[in-house]
Amino acid sequence: MEKKTLSNILEGKIFQIPDYQRGYAWEEKQWEEFVQDIDALIDDKIISHYTGTIVIYQANTKPTENYGTKRLEVVDIVDGQQRLTTCSLYLSIIFKELIKIGLSDFTAEIPIYLYSGGKSKLRLNNDTSDFYLDLIAKGVSNIEANSVHQTRISNAYSYLRNHIIEQLKIRKDKEEEYLKDLFDAVIRKLNFSFYPIEVESEIGMTFELMNSRGKDLSSMELLKNYLMYWVYRNINDDSEKESFTKTINKTWKEVYVNISKCNGSESQCLRIAWTLFVSHTPKNWSGYNGFKSDEVIPLRNFNKKNKDQVKEFILKFVDGLALISKHYSALIKPTNKASDEKELYLLTKIKNAGNVANYLPLLVAVRIKKENGELEDDEYSDFLKSIEIFSYRVFLWEGKRSNAGISTFYRWADDIFSSKHSLRSVTEWIYGTINWYSDESIFRKSLKEDFFDWYKWRRLLKYTLYEYEFFLLKDKNKPKLDWEDLTDATLEHILPQTPDVNSKWLKKWPAEDISKYLNDISNLVLTKDNSRYRNFEFERKKGSSGTGYSYSNSDIRQERKIAEFEDWTPENCKIRRNQLIDWIIQNWGIEKHLQVLMEDIAEEEEEVVFEDINT
Repeated sequence: MEKKTLSNILEGKIFQIPDYQRGYAWEEKQWEEFVQDIDALIDDKIISHYTGTIVIYQANTKPTENYGTKRLEVVDIVDGQQRLTTCSLYLSIIFKELIKIGLSDFTAEIPIYLYSGGKSKLRLNNDTSDFYLDLIAKGVSNIEANSVHQTRISNAYSYLRNHIIEQLKIRKDKEEEYLKDLFDAVIRKLNFSFYPIEVESEIGMTFELMNSRGKDLSSMELLKNYLMYWVYRNINDDSEKESFTKTINKTWKEVYVNISKCNGSESQCLRIAWTLFVSHTPKNWSGYNGFKSDEVIPLRNFNKKNKDQVKEFILKFVDGLALISKHYSALIKPTNKASDEKELYLLTKIKNAGNVANYLPLLVAVRIKKENGELEDDEYSDFLKSIEIFSYRVFLWEGKRSNAGISTFYRWADDIFSSKHSLRSVTEWIYGTINWYSDESIFRKSLKEDFFDWYKWRRLLKYTLYEYEFFLLKDKNKPKLDWEDLTDATLEHILPQTPDVNSKWLKKWPAEDISKYLNDISNLVLTKDNSRYRNFEFERKKGSSGTGYSYSNSDIRQERKIAEFEDWTPENCKIRRNQLIDWIIQNWGIEKHLQVLMEDIAEEEEEVVFEDINT
């Protein structure tokens, strides 16, 4: 390991970030520290600043590429990609500002540090390479940022550019001096510990032995490095070592691509893999460190598992992790490219209802079975519907905590993944669990007889009315409102919350009925903007076709259905209430599924550890 400046490091090499590395991850905290360190080099006349570690992998074959008029060696960045990327973005802005004030000589420096023609000195991974090249060359990308890594790079560029512009305003009449000092600070005063590796399997060992400044490594990265270290330490045969290393790298490339597609959580995906391959008991999850235990992947102590058993597990787990990340991505961000129409419809409902993390291991396990052709379409759809009903009844209606039922759902995930039980059995058990949390007879009685403040339970209300809109459309079209657009402004009180003292409302509605119905679901309807209705009389709200914004003229079906009433009275409100209640029971009632009841739910629920199930 030796100390080098950026000028030394970039000389004579093209740097590429392998696809098995995570994408750009720095955020404002790291950008702020970066610019503060560089400004201190200028303002405090500091000679140098230690910035961190750059680790590269140089293959024995030493591949080369044409770059401008030269042929340069191509090396992989193992560690330090965040710093190199940020330095390059900063340099590109500095060059643009220097050239803007007439210092065109700096144009000749650009190929040394940034790019030559259509090739960049630093090549980013996955979906960010072209996006990054556009930014450093032109300051804007022709590609719209559509992934979390592209967005971060774009945000970094904007943050760094804004910082320089602000500094130039502060240092008025000294712009040239500042920009030259800034350039010199980045390429000559930032010092890196530079460490080349020639054996790929040593990469994991390097990470285990060093800790660089920057954004902390994720659990997924730490596990990958641990596996690479395990291979380096415990496999002696070079051919087998190379095979294991390539398998691990291939999987992590797929994992990062899949998680990036859905803007998902690496820790969440890793937890699903732990649940399916190691332990389905929530309290046994201890994050990345759990994988290093003697029971899972021991590094030195092979009393509980010998090396062959560990190797077998690593290959099985790594292969499974890639598959899990694929299904995880499809579940977190369902699209018509990854799902058929029925699945997309049901997954979208489950996502809108919330608390998806509770079901993820089970959903992944079931989806894997479905892809393998082990499930019929109808049993898969029935299962998804049971999950949606669980969300409605347990989380939205009953208001249970977000990890209610987690032990049971994780155990069912293991049952399906290991083929211990059929999906039809698990589906019936889900209905039994719903009844345990939300007794069917009480649910129906409460709906029919009790009046409560639906307006207070906003998510329950929005979800119910949104699904009602689908029902009125007969599932043939999408509502004219997207789920993400629903706010308090899209909820309309038909009988106004504060009717005028002299209005017809108070003549038609006794105080007792106002108190009973005002915030009941029967008096609430989805709209595009409730401010258009204000406290108007029903005749004005109802309107007529072609008379402007009104219930009659709305492209939201439930508003049009309100317009079918001649007037809005307590009697008509009661009619709508009965219609809605019958529909809610038809949609989320479970009476026909209660032949099978769970007897061990209460016992398992006592074992639930209160925790954030998203990590």
